[in-house]
Amino acid sequence: MKYLAVFLFLVSIVFAKTEKEYIQRINNHILIEDYESALQEAKLALKNKNSKELKAKYIYTLALNEDDLKAIQELKSLYKKDSSFLKNHDLLEGLAFEIINKGSKSMQFQTRLTSLIGAYLTRDVNGVKVINQALKDSNAVIRSIALQLASSYMDEPLKNEVRKLMDNEKLWLVKLEVIKAIGQMKIEDQEKKIEDILTSDKSTYEEKSFAIKAYVNIFDSISKDKIKTLSNSGKASLRELSCILASHFNVKEVEDIVLNLLDDPISDVRIAALNAICFSYLDTIDNKKLKEKLLIKTSDSDYKVAITANYIAILKDFEFGKKKILEFIKKDSLEIKRMAASAISRCINKCPNLAYEVMQKEKDDFVKANIAIGFIGIRENVKASLDIIYNLLENDKQMWMIDSSKNPNFEVLSPSTIRHVDHIPNYPEAIDQMTRLNLLAMLCVLEDARALDAIKHFLKKESWGITGFAAATLLKEGDEKALDTVKEAMNGDDNTIKVQSALVLALLGKDPSVIETLQNAYFTADHEMKIHILEAIAHISSKESIEFLVKVLEEPFQILRVIAASALIQCING
Repeated sequence: MKYLAVFLFLVSIVFAKTEKEYIQRINNHILIEDYESALQEAKLALKNKNSKELKAKYIYTLALNEDDLKAIQELKSLYKKDSSFLKNHDLLEGLAFEIINKGSKSMQFQTRLTSLIGAYLTRDVNGVKVINQALKDSNAVIRSIALQLASSYMDEPLKNEVRKLMDNEKLWLVKLEVIKAIGQMKIEDQEKKIEDILTSDKSTYEEKSFAIKAYVNIFDSISKDKIKTLSNSGKASLRELSCILASHFNVKEVEDIVLNLLDDPISDVRIAALNAICFSYLDTIDNKKLKEKLLIKTSDSDYKVAITANYIAILKDFEFGKKKILEFIKKDSLEIKRMAASAISRCINKCPNLAYEVMQKEKDDFVKANIAIGFIGIRENVKASLDIIYNLLENDKQMWMIDSSKNPNFEVLSPSTIRHVDHIPNYPEAIDQMTRLNLLAMLCVLEDARALDAIKHFLKKESWGITGFAAATLLKEGDEKALDTVKEAMNGDDNTIKVQSALVLALLGKDPSVIETLQNAYFTADHEMKIHILEAIAHISSKESIEFLVKVLEEPFQILRVIAASALIQCING
């Protein structure tokens, strides 16, 4: 390879005469990854042919040699004289990816992590190489994140690395992500290993939970015989899996199998059976059989099972459901009361009077709020419900979350118990912000007169600290009316509210009208806010930001250059 590179370089000096020939020589060196010779070739070419394309090649070869700062300086001097260089998207994208590639090899953990996320957010095939490299990283956090990001791709090289990690990964937290990735990437040849996790006495609860989800995701269908075999297993996790698969694939004629599992000694299996009945077999199981079973289960020793059974009883108009669920509302445990309130909220159209009574009489704000969310959903008792939501937003200062740990099909608004994680800075705060924004959106959608003040108060006191990874995995598009209210909040003189509003509109609404506000705020912002602004601009993905981002590539901080490079690619391809 070394001799080939020398030969190509000598041949190029002797024989290259036209611009096309010079470019071909440069590309030949790039093809065999001899970047140093490619740079020398480009320098030689420029001495003889001073064309735009050769200048672009020279800048690109500088980046390939990891001299990105000089490459950016050369680009800047060129586009100041000739703005057409900013329209050379192939050059800009190539330069940006080399900045990301360089960052991915950094000795600094945070820079490698930022480069990994930046490569993923481009949604470009070039990002696969960075993700593949990160799957082999010595740092467990980076391997864990790379697995989460790899799951969005179906490339065989990534699947091969996931297979290797399934056999060799020792760290528990990373192994969970391996299991999850196998399901999301539908790696069917790992079925036996997933089943081994489910049946092993050494597997943790979390491993089995992830394995169940992986198993569901791997397949596109499941047979009745497979459901029967799993339901008869001596392993609780496989019996639970049989219910989940039966419901997920809507398997016919397995009602009796699911119904019998309501008597399983393990509560997780009983909950899975109830959920399967609720979603797939509510109208196909004989009413008398179901009523008899539910009457027993509404007094189950596990409150999670009992509340779920009561919820189904209310859906079926069985008279005991409403009476028995009130017993859980009257418990001393706030955890139990809140789950019961969430269950009532989900079937509120079946028991509006009971729900209203609970909402009026209960003292716990979260019990009341869970009921209020249900009423808002069916547009009944709206004013009283909005009052409860508004008062909670104004007065409760602890962090919040939506909790589905008691039953994956119940979303319970509750105080946060989320812990910090290494790979998402301020993760509990980010979840709290998203939870509060969803409630604020209810005020906006229903045109509550207090919505604007509530939005301003939120934006004034909150530091909008959602990171790029959180934005990629948590955010959903905002409701149009809610975003209109946020936009209205920008009209005042308070600069903090203006910038925070712009961030929300960018991340939740991809609103291009806030680009100028974000760009103007960037150069006076602190380091952390600069990161948020760049991520917001990337989320909008407008070609209007290309020149601004090229300027940011000159930042002295490598992390900012990497984020700007990722944003630049997203804007070019937006």
